[in-house]
Amino acid sequence: MTQFIHSRLNAFVLAVVAACVFVGVADAGWVTIKNDTSKAIIVQETVIVKGRTVRGKPTKLLAGESFREFQNVPGIKTYEILDAANTTRPVWNGALNCKNNSQSFSVTIFQGKVAVIQVPEPKKK
Repeated sequence: MTQFIHSRLNAFVLAVVAACVFVGVADAGWVTIKNDTSKAIIVQETVIVKGRTVRGKPTKLLAGESFREFQNVPGIKTYEILDAANTTRPVWNGALNCKNNSQSFSVTIFQGKVAVIQVPEPKKK
């Protein structure tokens, strides 16, 4: 009898642990970045490691193209935007607040400079 109770208790504990693990995954979301400029750009995430800037995989976007990236943990993500024709220095760099839901950002030209703005998500019915 005690062995039956012990195995049921183990099954319950495993179920609770699994539920806790998957709750964190549900808090994540997709981040979409769209190139709304007329030129090709390169989008690259950056991270500071031991005082040095480490760049992630560069993603080239032609005019009108976008890419989606799954963020498994909400937080501040730092990106650089480079002109694909001149990659010597970024035309924009900054932090994007990637929350726990799907978000879209637009790379656009604002007052003659490259800007990244958040695009409101459509209201769900």
